[in-house]
Amino acid sequence: LNLRHKLSTSPEILTLAATRAYNSYNLALALHYCHVLYEIDPLCSKAAHIQIATLTGLGHKRPLFRLAHALVDADPKSAMAWYAVGCYYYTCGRFDLAQRHLCRATRLDERSAECWVAFGCAFASCDENDQANACFRAAQRLHSGSHYPMLYMGMEHLRTNNIPLAGHFLSSARSMGKSDPLCCNELGVWAYRKKEWPEAVNWFVLALRLYVEYDVASKSLGSWNAHSRESEAKIAESSNDEFDRGNHFHSERFSSENLSDRDCVEFCEEVFWEPTIFNLGQSYRKARRFEDASICFEKCLVLCPGKASSYSALGFTRHLVGDLEGAIEFYHQALSRKPDDPFSSEMLNRALYEALDNMAPTSTSRSVNDVSLMTPANRSSMSMGTTMSSIKIQGGSHSMVMHGHEGSFFSPGDSDVDMIMS
Repeated sequence: LNLRHKLSTSPEILTLAATRAYNSYNLALALHYCHVLYEIDPLCSKAAHIQIATLTGLGHKRPLFRLAHALVDADPKSAMAWYAVGCYYYTCGRFDLAQRHLCRATRLDERSAECWVAFGCAFASCDENDQANACFRAAQRLHSGSHYPMLYMGMEHLRTNNIPLAGHFLSSARSMGKSDPLCCNELGVWAYRKKEWPEAVNWFVLALRLYVEYDVASKSLGSWNAHSRESEAKIAESSNDEFDRGNHFHSERFSSENLSDRDCVEFCEEVFWEPTIFNLGQSYRKARRFEDASICFEKCLVLCPGKASSYSALGFTRHLVGDLEGAIEFYHQALSRKPDDPFSSEMLNRALYEALDNMAPTSTSRSVNDVSLMTPANRSSMSMGTTMSSIKIQGGSHSMVMHGHEGSFFSPGDSDVDMIMS
């Protein structure tokens, strides 16, 4: 549409582009399209809900504050205005105020699925399960063809440790939205909770594969920029045959058959998918595929440098394969960033004891292979708390995605691998 019909400044086309980028969880690109649309037509409200949800997902409080004030000043009786106010308080962690303003938004527009989903996310953040599910069911009645309400209900049941119902809703959401990588991520968490490690690996890899295929395809098609006239002219000057051959080359090179599991991890460059890669690493570790687990945790450190949980998980993986020096180094890195981490502190002490025993000439050598496994912790694996000797698996809801997710970072699983001294 941009190259042949010159519709790069059309508000309708920009709205569709922002919606497509948002549904593919490319929040930065969706926000860019919203900004371009605002510069072209400040009074256009077609992509307002996309812009509000994107700012919420990215955690941009000040722009969201200014946008909410502008919407309220323009029309105090607009549901979208109070939806923006509620999302601002949600981003700030003031969930009680978020519920109050989102309730007002649902009263002003009872058929707004976005308001109902955001209202449910605010309840879920306060552990109010019944109210959250009621809001998601209302959104499902209003938009029965959308898979998002089913996905949110599955995530809520997963959070409350209702595994059978979570699987039912997540499977239904997957059948309705086969191209949504977030459904695959949540199904991976569901399989992890059932201790089906190979199935969890398959779901997490599929989630990354769906995202990477879309990302590569969008880049190969030359995503346009309304302000980049120079690059647009270069694309327009190229012949249609060359453009078609280039697209065929990219689609052939990056088809799903040619992408290995490691390629899906390596090609993922969005911070939004770091928890999914972390989940995949934990599943690999549980399946005793330690090399693949190390690759995933190293990728997590590339996307989110300095994250203590990634260092501790990588150190634990090195510990399991007998690399005590590497394990000690990564435990130190984790403790330097989170000094009160009980898991890293405990495992560092054990790694140091094992290293000293290996150095002692008269002592019996002890390795990580002597480690026994304990039963899973009794507490819910969705808990945000930290136990003395458990590694969390992070959940797929990454930030508040409300077009219609809560894109919150949640931790849907305690790792049940504990190391004890023999």
